[in-house]
Amino acid sequence: MRSSNRNLKILKEFPLSNIDIRDEFWTPRLQRNQEELLIYQYNQLERTGCIDNFRILAGLKEGIRRGFFFSDSDAFKWAEAVAISLNASKNQKLSKLLHDFIDIIEKAQHEDGYIYTYNQINFQNRRWSNLPMEHELYCMGHLIEAGIAHIRATKSKKFLNIAIKSADLIVREFLNKSPEKISGHEEIELALLRLFKITQNKNYLNLSQQFLEQRGNIKHFAPIMIKSALNQRKVEREIKKRLNKELKYEKKVLSHDFSENTIKKEHYLFMIRMLYSALSGTYFQQNIPFTKMSKGDGHSVRWGYYMIGHTLLSQETKDQSKLSMLELIWENTIKKRMYITGGFGSIPIIEGFGRDYELSNKHAYCETCAAISGMFWNWELLKSTGNAKYADLLEWQLYNASLVGISNDENLYFYRNVLESEGNFQRSSWFNTPCCPSNLSRLWGMIGKYIYSVTPDVMWIHQYIGNDFSCSLPLSKEGEATPISIQLTSTFPWEGKCEININLDKTTSFSINLRIPSWAKHYSIFINDQPFSSSKIDESSEKIRTASGYSPYESKYLTIKREWNPNDNIRINFPMKILIHRSHPKVKPNRNKIAISRGPLVYCLEDLDNPGAKVPKARINLEESLKAKFSHKYFNGIQIIEGKDFLDNPLVFIPYFLWANREISKMQVYVVEK
Repeated sequence: MRSSNRNLKILKEFPLSNIDIRDEFWTPRLQRNQEELLIYQYNQLERTGCIDNFRILAGLKEGIRRGFFFSDSDAFKWAEAVAISLNASKNQKLSKLLHDFIDIIEKAQHEDGYIYTYNQINFQNRRWSNLPMEHELYCMGHLIEAGIAHIRATKSKKFLNIAIKSADLIVREFLNKSPEKISGHEEIELALLRLFKITQNKNYLNLSQQFLEQRGNIKHFAPIMIKSALNQRKVEREIKKRLNKELKYEKKVLSHDFSENTIKKEHYLFMIRMLYSALSGTYFQQNIPFTKMSKGDGHSVRWGYYMIGHTLLSQETKDQSKLSMLELIWENTIKKRMYITGGFGSIPIIEGFGRDYELSNKHAYCETCAAISGMFWNWELLKSTGNAKYADLLEWQLYNASLVGISNDENLYFYRNVLESEGNFQRSSWFNTPCCPSNLSRLWGMIGKYIYSVTPDVMWIHQYIGNDFSCSLPLSKEGEATPISIQLTSTFPWEGKCEININLDKTTSFSINLRIPSWAKHYSIFINDQPFSSSKIDESSEKIRTASGYSPYESKYLTIKREWNPNDNIRINFPMKILIHRSHPKVKPNRNKIAISRGPLVYCLEDLDNPGAKVPKARINLEESLKAKFSHKYFNGIQIIEGKDFLDNPLVFIPYFLWANREISKMQVYVVEK
């Protein structure tokens, strides 16, 4: 790919230690994450044998290895989530659990850096023999990211040294090798690039670039995939045969009975499409090179990580042409292949993208991890461009596509997030593939970093989440380090009022960029109680018709450039109007249907609140006004939306992220309007 010397706009992000979340909506959730969820997840990893796999490998315990071949990654993601959370509070129980787990990993790791319990326990001399199917590099990528998070939170190099040992082995094994030597699941690329940022070891940068730019360049992928699948089947048979022999007088099981299944019975055509996707390489982003990509395709989480990797690479290489391609891919995906919630993935079994405008509500996959990968990618694109649409979609996915993945007050999760249900979906306490719980926990732990960033002479405020922030930056043109602290209070997501108090030691000239959300059709801003700016967006103007009906393109940054004095105050009001969303006409399931939102929240109907409306086939009468109302009847107090159907039955809409929190229910996001 041709490189460009034009400068990318790199917004500098702040360490999590600079930001203390103090928010009515988010603080209880982040406390719950530390005090309950991460402990619960660890107990589940113990219950299912995931942690014991490392103990067995370290010689600390006898037993058989349990879980899928990729289960190491679940423990590593949990470790990263814990390390991230320690930036906010040094929870002693979590700190000890993580410290003890790091000790186990250190003992389990081979002296040359290799660590992959599936092979080390079952086949001591087997390595790198099935890269398309197995997840060695994927697992070690999450190990590396956990090591990076740990040193940032604790300053201890112990975990990072373990990660570097593995990374150095991977460099020795794979640098300057052929395109066939690439992981089936992207992740190692991100980890190596982030490790390069810390160590400045160019081998990590070069290998990540090799992995990213060689993907999609394999000729005749189908035979490789068939061989890989047969190899995996053979290996599993060998393991099962050995275990059945060893456990002759015991219950013959390969793993615990989790009693949870994320895959519902689907139409056989989805299986045919899965086979085609795998054999063509589309599922793995191996069908075409990055330079020929134009939209989201294949497995949605893999694709999301692939996009993040290329964006991180463009930042390091200052490659504007690569960034331009990434922006084009983002545009096409958002316009044609994304759900109203910001969810990615419309095809079950593939867990990924369908064709343009193929967005079934009842078959939607919208994996929680895919939404999180989308948020991670939006953040990197925002840092690279300073374009508000990326911050806008990040906010939208945070409150809708990802937040729905966890219950409101219990340890229950969604892996898959449909937009219409006949009552055949419910939250689970755990999964056979438990990637989403720890992924949500690491996302919640890093929410603070998405609020602010800085470029020369400009402070950027991207998200309106209550917090206390402090740093010392060269905000003035003279380049002097200026101490600054900000207290931001917010009523999001229920109301749109925010207040920003700016504390400085002395008068300083710089700009503040405030994001105006796409959903804010009106706004007013006051500085020290004096009007600064107000606006009403022309709603009659032509809008971009996206497949989802949600468009982030109207978001923008409002720049306030002035001399700021100690104790200056900014007050913002974004009145939250109920918005009607209509999909692009090519989205067949949504013709003559509407969805509604208020502020950053998408709303839905549950049959529990609408006994006369025949959910999920309810109809709405838009000639009757829709009204927002704060009600303590639901979930200890939320904003609901009230309307009526054509039979004058009342309709009660609740935020989509709260559905399936009371009992098994029917649900719909899109409602017939005619």
